[in-house]
Amino acid sequence: MHQIHCITNGNKKINAKNNQILAALKRHFGEQFHLYKSTNSKAALTYIHSLGQYCTHLLGVGGDGTFNVLINGVCSHPDPTFQPILGILPNGTGNDFYRSAGFIQTYDFINNIKSGSFEHFDIGVLETADEKRYFANIADIGFGGAVVLELLKFRKNFGPNFSYGLAIVKTFLRYKRPIVELQTKDFHYSGELLLAAFCNGSIFGDGLHIHPDAQINDGKLKLTLLGKVSLFDYLSNVLKVKRGKKIKHTEAHYLQISFPIYLRGVAEHLHAETDGEYMVGREFKIDLYPGKLKLLPFTQL
Repeated sequence: MHQIHCITNGNKKINAKNNQILAALKRHFGEQFHLYKSTNSKAALTYIHSLGQYCTHLLGVGGDGTFNVLINGVCSHPDPTFQPILGILPNGTGNDFYRSAGFIQTYDFINNIKSGSFEHFDIGVLETADEKRYFANIADIGFGGAVVLELLKFRKNFGPNFSYGLAIVKTFLRYKRPIVELQTKDFHYSGELLLAAFCNGSIFGDGLHIHPDAQINDGKLKLTLLGKVSLFDYLSNVLKVKRGKKIKHTEAHYLQISFPIYLRGVAEHLHAETDGEYMVGREFKIDLYPGKLKLLPFTQL
């Protein structure tokens, strides 16, 4: 018997389309459908950790941050065999995983839940000496992490869309490329870093195709490494990147590399983010778990 648990962000309004889907799920599954309104990510993680094997499906209503909470809740669950099928109803300002996965229109939740169907997808992990975070889409060390740090400061006073633009501008004016060393068994880089994006998915930053070749279920981790690239060069190519084009620059590298990957700041701590969640550290380990979690498949309606 199906047991569906759905987590929403209690601080954000659910759009009309998603309210209709939630109402349909409740009508169809009745007491088998449970809706939890979370006040913050810590509360959502606690709720996920309280679930047992009876939970067959774990859904989220929100953006990349909400889905990030779902995968971190499952991957850090006290029971390592806890493996519900995951799904997301896009309701946030950023839905990059949804786009990276190839979702174009809302998938048919009810029929796909009834059938018990799912697709395996890969999960990345970014680890420092103090913290371990899982990501479904992209982890970024460098400029993107610095933007997220500024964004956290602005969100309390401005709307999310304006805050993101303001955070980019402020970071653009102040950011200095750190010196880093990156090492795998078959690749080494030492030098200045604008950003290193470790890509399970292909899209981040609200629609930027940071690595057009990345796929969430191919068992491979792609790296977009922008070394001694100026912020002006990067921003000059933003429109091309939004269209899925690669940056043409001698210091722009699009790679498929072995994992685990080790990256450290030579003289300073580095900003980082996993699907929009901020981290900081001096030394990072990046790894990939192929086919680790289950994703509710989609059908175009």
